[in-house]
Amino acid sequence: MKQLISAVLTLAVILLPGCGVLPEQEPTAIEIARSATPAQAAPDAGPFTMTVYYIHDDRLKPVPRAVSQTSATTALSLLTTGPTRSEVATGLRTALTPQTLTLTTDEERPDTADVAVTPDFTSITGENQLLAVAQLVWTVTELPGVSRVRLSVDGEPLEIPTDRGLSRAPVGRPDYTSVAPSARPKFP
Repeated sequence: MKQLISAVLTLAVILLPGCGVLPEQEPTAIEIARSATPAQAAPDAGPFTMTVYYIHDDRLKPVPRAVSQTSATTALSLLTTGPTRSEVATGLRTALTPQTLTLTTDEERPDTADVAVTPDFTSITGENQLLAVAQLVWTVTELPGVSRVRLSVDGEPLEIPTDRGLSRAPVGRPDYTSVAPSARPKFP
């Protein structure tokens, strides 16, 4: 056994200098760039709270966020940033693709928000289409006075999925009860 240990140590002494790593006289600082990946971003800190809706087990889940100001822009930014790394580890996810969303309201219909999405939004497929729209609708209707949402691409109303089929009309939370947050906790 002693011979085996001695042979391994001798081999290590012979091979280590040949690995190409030379000792340095002084430590060298290595800069590591922070990732700009949206899923890794930390939520803002602030005195106000906004609720955004992400997905857990194919249902919406309300997630409170501390913010420095409450606005439509802040809500949409939080939504497209996605869950934090620690939230993803617990099963939280988003169906939205990274993109810039813009919200406007119509003076004639102040209860309806118009959300301009990018063409990337139309690339979302399958069940994620309904979930992505539901995330937007539930998050935007958290804003005071907003109960309905219309989505558009390049100024044209987008045909979106609802629980009852496709629609170009403004939609609200009742159109997404199939993925609404659970009213009661699940028991094993």
